[in-house]
Order: sequence, then structure tokens, then C-alpha cells
Amino acid sequence: MVLVAAVAAVAAVLYWAWRSRPEAAPAAQPVPGLAWVPAESGLVAGINLAAVRGQPWLVGELRGVAGAQTETLDYRAFVEATGFDYARDLDRVWLGVYGASEQPTVAGVAEGRFAHEKILTHARAQGARVTLQEGIELYEVRTRAQPAGSFAFAFLNATHVAFGSDARAAARVVECWQGRAAAVGADAGRRGKLERLAAGQSLWAVDDLARWQPTFLRAQKDLQSVVTVLAVGVAVSGQGLTLEAEARCREPQLARQLHDNLRIAALAGRLALARQPDSASRAAGEALGNLTFTREGDAVRVRVLLPPSLVAALLGSPAPAPARP
Repeated sequence: MVLVAAVAAVAAVLYWAWRSRPEAAPAAQPVPGLAWVPAESGLVAGINLAAVRGQPWLVGELRGVAGAQTETLDYRAFVEATGFDYARDLDRVWLGVYGASEQPTVAGVAEGRFAHEKILTHARAQGARVTLQEGIELYEVRTRAQPAGSFAFAFLNATHVAFGSDARAAARVVECWQGRAAAVGADAGRRGKLERLAAGQSLWAVDDLARWQPTFLRAQKDLQSVVTVLAVGVAVSGQGLTLEAEARCREPQLARQLHDNLRIAALAGRLALARQPDSASRAAGEALGNLTFTREGDAVRVRVLLPPSLVAALLGSPAPAPARP
């Protein structure tokens, strides 16, 4: 009897250890867009819209959110003239952000299905300025939305479009596409880190704070003294949304402090939100309660799975019906 009890106890411990093991991170995969995003980009991001379309429950939620938003005059006119629907025709986007925090430069590549001639005809009708960039036509149009600005693009081939917040940014992408300018992917070390963080994610963003910071982060001096790189990712599946975040700290001791502070903040937030009368706040509190925190060397990672019902509650919409087998 003692032997049986001992074996059972050992088995229980082994089972607990197996269940508590850290989930293996997806293997890093090549990210094509890193070869086209300018090397000076501090924030690099990507989105796989094709993967999102593969999850009907999420498509329904996003349509509900989009329906509550007002489209800009520029986009509405573009859709009417070209028939382009980003939710249907756009597959993947990679972009980089650099320059001044107050007026950042955005440059990237979109992959999908484009009505080439209709888009060019619409651009010309809007008075686009056309320049030739090493054999590729580059179009720059002024936007009507306030504050007024510009948007530039160039067809790289039938399925890829370079874009930028101005003609210079779009031209920079064309240069990277043609191999005449350095792209983010030219740095093997940086490319490897980005591919690791992007692995398995439907949406991801990595900000190297030494290269570029959004305005709201520039004001966070305490955070800047601790963190060097911030990364976020969202993986879409039939189980819901898996949100992950990683902060690289200046040294392991700072990572330990950040890890502890985040756990305390999550607990305090959960308790405060649980007392709120609205369902969205309570759902946010539940999400905070489901967070898992890990620390490894100078890195702190946070992860949470939001099932479809919880996503619906956070967005204030009815819970989606369970998928039929």
C-alpha cells in the first residue's frame, strides 16, 4: 500500500510538472516583408489578414466594430471608384515607422489582390503627382481628412504595393524592393529577433525604443530607464485570441522588478474592475485574472488567451454562437 501511494504521489508530481511546463514557442519563420521595410524603422509591424478571415467568429466581431466607425471621405471615394475591400482583398501588410515622434514616417508593403488600372485611374482623378522611381511609377495624393496630409504608393508587381506617408517614404520601399537600399532584414541579428517574435502571430509589432518612440512613450521616463524593446503579438484561432507581450530590460534585476510590478498592477486592476457594473469592465477584469507572467534573463513576458465569448464581452457585443462540429 505504501509503495502504491508513493508511485501515485510521484505520478501526480510528474503530471503537475508536465501541465505546468512552458509552452514551446513557434519556430521562427522567414518574414518576407522584412526585406522591404526600410532599415531605419524603429517600430516594425505586420498583420496577416488572410489568417483573420479564416476565423468566422472574429470576422463577425470585427464587422460589428467596423460598422460603428465612420469611414473617411478619402477611403469611401476610393472604394466606390475601385471596388477594393481591404477585408476581402488585402492579405498581408508589413510596415515600419521612423522619424520624429510627433510626425512619424510610415513605409511598408501590402500584399493582396488589387484592381490595378482602376486604382491608378482613381489616383489620377484625385490629382496625384506621378514620378518615376527607377522604372516604377510612384503616385502621391493629398488626403482630405483632417489634418490634411499625403499618401504615396507604387505597384511593385501584380500582388504587392509599396506605400508610404509621403513620396520619399514610398520611394524608400521601392529602393529596398530593388535591393538598392538597406532593409530591416539586411541585419541578420535583428531579422532573427523579429522573426522569433513574429512566429505564429496574426498581428505583431516590435518597437526598438533606441530607434523610435511614439509620443506617449517619450513622456514615460521611468519606463525608458528600464525597457529597451517592447513587442506585442496577437494569434487568432478557433479558441480565441492569444495576446502576448514581451519587454526587454536593460538588465536582469530590472526585469525582476518589472515582472513583480506587473503582477501587482494586474491584481489591483482585476479587483477594481470586478466592482464595476458594466459587463465590459468585468470582462476586462477576468482577462487580467487570466494573465500569466514569466521572466527569463532580461526579458519579461505576459500572455493571455481570450476565448470568443470574452472577446465579445470586451467589445460589448452578444457572445458568438459556438462553432458547429
